Amino acid sequence: GSGYVRESPLDPRGWDLSGAMHQSGLSGKNTPIGDPSLTGTPPTMPHQWQRNTKILVDSSVKAQLLSTQQRVMSFGTQRAADEKIVSINSQSTSALRRNIAECEALKMKSEKQLEYILRETSLIEDELHNCEGLSERFREIHPYIEEALAVRKRRAPRELTRDAVERALNEQLAGSKHAVRKLVASCDEFRKDLAQLKACRQKLEEDIEVKNMALDVDREALQLELGYAPNLASSLSPTKLKSGSPAVNTVARREQRTENLLEECERIRLSCERHRAKGRVLQEESINMERETRQITLQALARKMDETERGKGPLGGALQAGSAGVGPPE
Repeated sequence: GSGYVRESPLDPRGWDLSGAMHQSGLSGKNTPIGDPSLTGTPPTMPHQWQRNTKILVDSSVKAQLLSTQQRVMSFGTQRAADEKIVSINSQSTSALRRNIAECEALKMKSEKQLEYILRETSLIEDELHNCEGLSERFREIHPYIEEALAVRKRRAPRELTRDAVERALNEQLAGSKHAVRKLVASCDEFRKDLAQLKACRQKLEEDIEVKNMALDVDREALQLELGYAPNLASSLSPTKLKSGSPAVNTVARREQRTENLLEECERIRLSCERHRAKGRVLQEESINMERETRQITLQALARKMDETERGKGPLGGALQAGSAGVGPPE
């Protein structure tokens, strides 16, 4: 309480003051505290030292609490970000799987339609081959009918009549030529159908190829989402992606384009099917017509030969009687 302290090598802050006391010639006894000229150090009272220590401790505690709060907030933010990433990943994975399923369904429709087109193409080619063969066979008959008509014109003048045989031969020739004209028109129609079927086949094959590329990209994107090693460079190579194609396309537009293509191909296929049925009926009618006209001609020739044979009998008897009644000249 008198402002003096006992000799001590350390002050309340822990500083060593023995050296400073020795140099100043003080023994440390009855030395006043807080005199800078004697000690060379700033004065510090015990209550100030305690207050400074308390402030330092409080600051440390506050800093620790703030650090703990920030760490908790950081963990919460990280957890929320992880949950968001997981949710986004789940949504993108579901969208990719749904897109893959829809694209595979559209590709299956295109492949099914391509099978119909290929089968119809084969049937049309068979009908075209049969139609060409039948028309060629009818053309081969024409010279024989024309020759038969020319031979009959060499008959005696009194026998040159438009009889049933001549009418049957003319009808057979006219019917055969008419059948050839209709068969040739049917062949031309078949060739047009084949050209349309070929165009449909090319469009469907291109559509299937594009869908396969899209499926490859989506499957590799799905593997990326699931954590597998990507191979995206091979699918996006310039040799596979055509220039000028739109970079962004909606799902509805893709489905509409595919449906339009399928409807166009189905319409052409049904038209070809009708033409094929019509051509088959035409071939059957032509064959029946040729058979019937030939049969009519043969029957007319047989009747004509019978009539001629019957007419030769009386003429032969009259000729013999005439020959017997004529005597030698006197």
